[in-house]
Amino acid sequence: MRVVTVSPVARLAVLLVTGLVLLGGSAATGASTVPPPQARPRLASLAPRGAAGPLTRAQAATAAQSCAAYAAAAGWANNGYYGGNLVTAVAVCVAESGGNPAVYYCDGTGSDGIYPPVSCPGGSYDRGLWQLNSKAQAGVTDACAFRPRCNANAAYAISAAGASFSPWATYGSTAYGHYLGAAQAAVRGLDSGALASAVFGVCATRSAPAPGAAVVVGACGRSLASQQWTVAAGTLRAGPLCLAAGSGGLPAVTMGTCDGDPGQTWTAAGPGELKDGRTGQCLHDPGASRAAGTPLTLSACLSTRGRTWWLP
Repeated sequence: MRVVTVSPVARLAVLLVTGLVLLGGSAATGASTVPPPQARPRLASLAPRGAAGPLTRAQAATAAQSCAAYAAAAGWANNGYYGGNLVTAVAVCVAESGGNPAVYYCDGTGSDGIYPPVSCPGGSYDRGLWQLNSKAQAGVTDACAFRPRCNANAAYAISAAGASFSPWATYGSTAYGHYLGAAQAAVRGLDSGALASAVFGVCATRSAPAPGAAVVVGACGRSLASQQWTVAAGTLRAGPLCLAAGSGGLPAVTMGTCDGDPGQTWTAAGPGELKDGRTGQCLHDPGASRAAGTPLTLSACLSTRGRTWWLP
């Protein structure tokens, strides 16, 4: 169970950003390279019932836990209760695939199958966790679509960093609504994932896996190891390192060896603000920048986009 929390009041309403440009960023070991989604048609899946069909309560709970882990790693923001992006993404995943990364739905026959191989007359089929259609999202290969992390990253891009779920058939048919409860429970149980900003598409990123390394702006939607944080005992951890308020000439926000220093303790200070225990200031993306590599800073706590961060 996480110790650092942001109250329901602190979950800001979704700030829809038109013309979103996903940021560039450095590659990392284990990261999945995702091609950009196809511009038209604006679809992800075609089957309104999803590939999984009806699920029992227990099946839905298990599926939601799997979907939540991949969705949180990709960077969907935990910015609401039933209407939050992360919860909605998980519910859509459960409705589409039942949490099975190998399932596909053949549009020509109306039947399900398990990859590999794919047997589908006509060649149009929905694939993997978020059921990415082979024709509407032809730029996403089967090799990506049937790998859960790559599927989640591609789905994140298709959703315009969480701003829209209209490409999914189960969202349009409201079938996803049956799984919102399971999705919310799974999200509440998370203790790790990306630290997403209210600047859509931005995640807090470690510039290097070493003490003193700056924490910078990075593009979400890649499930990078450098963007994964574990919330524990008031800290945001990455192995033996903790997010820390810098000191002694270091950048304002760095990684430090976890040693209980007050600057490594972060608490909710308002609607989505994260205040450090040493300075009493809040984590800040100056200028609400989307430029990869921009160092994060500390500043007075205010309810602005650049100072709003959602824990997984």
